[in-house]
Amino acid sequence: MHIDEIIKRKDDEEIIFFLRRDVIIFIGAVLLILVLALVPLLARFIINAALPHILTDATWRPAILLLASAYYLLIWLFFFTQFVDYYLDAWIITDDRVVSVEQHGLFSRTVSELDLAKVQDVTSEIHGVIPYIFNFGNVYVQTAGEKERFVFEQVPKPHEVRKHILELVEKDRRKQGETLGSTL
Repeated sequence: MHIDEIIKRKDDEEIIFFLRRDVIIFIGAVLLILVLALVPLLARFIINAALPHILTDATWRPAILLLASAYYLLIWLFFFTQFVDYYLDAWIITDDRVVSVEQHGLFSRTVSELDLAKVQDVTSEIHGVIPYIFNFGNVYVQTAGEKERFVFEQVPKPHEVRKHILELVEKDRRKQGETLGSTL
């Protein structure tokens, strides 16, 4: 994903963070897909033990092959959808703003942004054993604008991300104050 295609950077704007969901989230989906891929093989062994003639029958064999092919096609589609959702969900933090890019399914995307000067509160949370072990969680950025809350879902090191966002907000406010003071 090319950042410049999604957001138009200002001349002096610097990207500080480019965040995606933690890779462990995608690994969980891959493990589920692998388990689902084993289901037809297990079904074949069960059918072969109970009704061995069905797998060699001229009528049933093409039907079973068609069903298995459709099943694997659906698994592939599920994998592709999970990958697209993982890869195209991104949060970009610059020294001036926060940009949220959320992919909803295959053909829907929402891009939102907020100025760091509008940030009122930043909260991070880690819930559960797996997120605690692998150090990933959610970061919430509270604003005074229309979209009250930005959510960075399942990002790595959420407490560090929160800390850095708060530092950037403070820097931006000082910079805004200096700019305002120099124009008066």
